[in-house]
Amino acid sequence: MFQITKHQLSFVRRESRPADNIKIALVQELYPKRIIGRTAGQGIYAGRFDHSQEPEEMRSDVRSLLERIPDTADMGLISEHPGNKVSLDIFQEQADSRQQIIITRLGHYLHAGSGAATNSAAVFTPGNDPVIIDQISFSEEDLKFYAEGKLQRGKEVHIFFTPIGNIGIISCHDYTNADILYEIARHDLEILVVSCFNPATRLFIQYALADIHRLSCFVIISNIANYGGSGVFAPFRYNGPKKASLSLGGAVAYTQGESSAFLEVDLPLAELRMLRQKERQGRNPADNRCPWTPIQPSEEYSMDGHPHYKQELGKPDYLVNVDLAESGYVPNHDQDALNIGVAQLKCMSEDDYLNHFYCISCSPNAPRFIKEIQGYLEFLAGKLELSGQKLDFLIFPEVFLPLTMEADIREFSRRFNTIVIGGVEYDPQPVTLESPEMAQGSNRCFIYVPVKTGEVKRFQYNKMTRSQYDARLPETVNGKPANFIMDKGSQLMRFSYGMHWSFGLLICYDYSHFDIVYKINRGDSCHMPLDMLFIVANNPDSQLYERCCIADSHRYYQYIVMSNVAQFGGSGVFGPIRTPGFRQTLLGAGVGAEGISIATVNLANLQAARKAAKIVPESSFQRKPGIFQMTNPSWQE
Repeated sequence: MFQITKHQLSFVRRESRPADNIKIALVQELYPKRIIGRTAGQGIYAGRFDHSQEPEEMRSDVRSLLERIPDTADMGLISEHPGNKVSLDIFQEQADSRQQIIITRLGHYLHAGSGAATNSAAVFTPGNDPVIIDQISFSEEDLKFYAEGKLQRGKEVHIFFTPIGNIGIISCHDYTNADILYEIARHDLEILVVSCFNPATRLFIQYALADIHRLSCFVIISNIANYGGSGVFAPFRYNGPKKASLSLGGAVAYTQGESSAFLEVDLPLAELRMLRQKERQGRNPADNRCPWTPIQPSEEYSMDGHPHYKQELGKPDYLVNVDLAESGYVPNHDQDALNIGVAQLKCMSEDDYLNHFYCISCSPNAPRFIKEIQGYLEFLAGKLELSGQKLDFLIFPEVFLPLTMEADIREFSRRFNTIVIGGVEYDPQPVTLESPEMAQGSNRCFIYVPVKTGEVKRFQYNKMTRSQYDARLPETVNGKPANFIMDKGSQLMRFSYGMHWSFGLLICYDYSHFDIVYKINRGDSCHMPLDMLFIVANNPDSQLYERCCIADSHRYYQYIVMSNVAQFGGSGVFGPIRTPGFRQTLLGAGVGAEGISIATVNLANLQAARKAAKIVPESSFQRKPGIFQMTNPSWQE
C-alpha cells in the first residue's frame, strides 16, 4: 500500500537564529481565479490540470512569494500556486542560500522521468535534492482523474530528521487517512506539516486540535487563501497574566475565511522536548517559569519505558470480538436506526472518591446519590412506556455507577431490551489494609446485554491507561499528591450484531491515545471501522474531547457517543454528518446540564454512505475520509 521513507538531513543553522526556538514563516496566498474559476454549488476549485502558459510570469510570482519569507526563518511554507511546479530551481536556490527548509504545494505535477502525473507537495532542504511528496489518498475530484488514468497515487510517506526537529510532511487528503497517521505517528514526530488545497478548513482545524493532544507535537497547516484555514497548533496553551487566560486550546495562530495572510511564529521546540522529558520523569512541567500550560499527553509521551498499553496492544489477543447474536441478543425493532440514551448527571464529590478509594458506595452520601440515579431511571422508564419508543443503548459516565445498583441496571436492561454501558466504582478495600498506598483497584466499564432467555449478560472492559485522575488518595500533610495501585486492562472489545452493525467503547484517558483508537477501529489494518464508538468519561477537559469526537467521527466515518459528568459537560452524539448549528453534532450538552437525552443514529444511511462511490452535494453526510480507500482492495498494489 505505502511505505515510510526516512530522510536523515544534516545542515548548519545560521548562528543568528535562536537555539531554543525555530521560526516558521507561512504564506497563504490566493490561487489565481483567472486560471481556475469556481465550480458552482460544490465550493471547490477545478481545472488544476491546465498547466501554465505563462511560465516566466508565474516564476516571477513565486519569487515575490519567497521574498516574504524572512532570512531569520528556519522553515517557510508557501501555499499552492500555478507557478510552483515550474519554479523548483527557485525554491531550491532559496533553501541552499538561506539554510532554510521550504515546503510548498505543486498541485497536479507531471514527473519528468516517468511521465506520471501526481497530486504533490515538494520539500526543499539545504544541500539536498528536492523531495516530491505524492498524495496517497484522493479526494472525490482526484478519484475522477484517477479513474480516467490521468492521475497516479503516491506510495511513500516521508519523515525528515533534521537539525531543527523531526518533521512529518503529508499532502492534503492524506490527513483524513487514519492508516497514514497511525504509521507516521510511530516515529517520534515533533512537527507535522499538512500541505493543503482544501475547502474543509474547519474540519482540518479540529483534526489539528485533536492531534496535538494525542501526538504531543506541533501541527502546521498550509492552505490557499481562497479557503483560508492555515495555522500553527501546539500541544500547550499559552498562559496569560498569572495564568489567568489561555488561548484556544493549542491554536497559536490560524486564519479563517478567504484572506491573503502571512504568519510568522516561533515554535518553542526546546520547551516541547523539556515538557516531554519532565513528564516522562514524573515531574510537574507546568511551573511558574514556563509560559505554557501543557495539554496532558498520552502515556507514550508522559512516562519512561514502554507503556503498559503498548505492550498489551502488541499481543495477538489484544482485541476481543463479541458477536451479540451468538450471545443471544435479539433486537425488538428494525435496526436501520438506533436510539441512544446519553446520561449526563452529576457525580459524587471529589472527597467521596478520594476518601473511599473510589468505592463511592462506601461513602455516607451514597444512599442519596443512588436514590437520584434511580429517580432518573424511573423517569426514563415512564417516558419509554408512555411513548412506546425503543431504547437500544443507554450510556453512563466513568466511575459513576455504584456496584449496589447492579440489580437496578439489569432490570432496566431486561425490561426495555436495552444495552447499558456504564463506568462503575472500584471494589471496596479489605478492612485489614496495611496502608492507603497498598489499596488496589481497577477503572472498568460494565456492558449489560439482554438476551432472548430473559437474562442479562454482563461483559467487562478495564481501562488500559492511567490518567492523573485515577486511583488518587487525599494529599499528604505536606501537600504532595498520593496514589494507590491501579490494575490496568489488557484487552480492547468490539461488539457486533452479525453483519448489521458494530460498536466499541473506551474509558476516558484511553481515548487520548491515537493508537488505541486506531486499534479498536482497524485492528491490524484489516477491520472496517466501528459503526459506533462509545466514550465513557469523567473529564474536566470536555472541550478537548469534543474536538477529538468531531475529528474521529469523520476520520473513521462513524458515530461517536460521549457520556461525561454534568460538572464538566460535553456529552453528546457526533457523526460524519452535515448538521445545522454545531458541526457534526446530533446531541450536545453543556456544563452543568443534567439529564438523560435520547438521539437517533441512522446506521443504514451511514453504511450506504460508506459504500457510495461518491457523496452527492445534497447528502446529509460529509465527504468520505481516505481510510475507505485503504479498505478497498481494488487499488492495493
